[in-house]
Order: sequence, then C-alpha cells, then structure tokens
Amino acid sequence: MATLIHQIGLQMNDTKTKYMINRHENKVKVIELMGKKYEKVDSFKYLGSVMTSLNDIETEIKSKIAVSNKCYYVLGPILKRRSISQSIKIHLYKTIIRPAVTYGAQTWTVTNKTEKMLMTWER
Repeated sequence: MATLIHQIGLQMNDTKTKYMINRHENKVKVIELMGKKYEKVDSFKYLGSVMTSLNDIETEIKSKIAVSNKCYYVLGPILKRRSISQSIKIHLYKTIIRPAVTYGAQTWTVTNKTEKMLMTWER
C-alpha cells in the first residue's frame, strides 16, 4: 500500500493526521499504523463544517452562529450609520450575515432545540 501511494506521488502529513470514530466506547487515544502514531479526536473542521464523533449538529450551528456574530460586529459601524438606508442594511444582512449561518444548512437535521437556537440568533 505504501509503495502504491509513493508511486502515485501522494504524501500524508503525519503531524496533521488524526482519526475519529463515531462512538465513545473506544478508550484508545493513540493508534499506531506502519510505525507512525495518530491521535484520536472528538471533533474536527472539514470544509468549513464541524464534524463531531456523536454527529452533533448543535456544535456546527453554534460555530456558524459565532461566525455570523463576527460578521455582524464587523459590519456594526456601517449598520449603525443613519446615512445608509434601511433597504441597504437589510440587503447587507441577507447577503453577508445570514449566509454565514446557513452555509451547509442543506445537510442539517434540524430539531426543535436547534431551530430555537437559530430563531433566537436571528432575533
């Protein structure tokens, strides 16, 4: 296997590579494979989404809300200006702030609790 990977030209970054399983029954924190050790993690960020070992969407939504709050505070001085019309402020919200939360939402399984989190944020 290792020779095939080297023939193709792929290299694995052993310092960044970690592993995750979707249950907590495994107490092993480090796994050794081909003489290299890999650490177990409970969550990681992949393509901008937070993946957890329990498939917990709440962690993902909290992360997205934190990102959108940062967007809001960066735009705060613009949104507070009286010289900018209400329609432009709404357009900024709909094109910058809301998409920061809803990016990847097509894959979410929304529960009553997560729906309440999103509704509270939007208020």
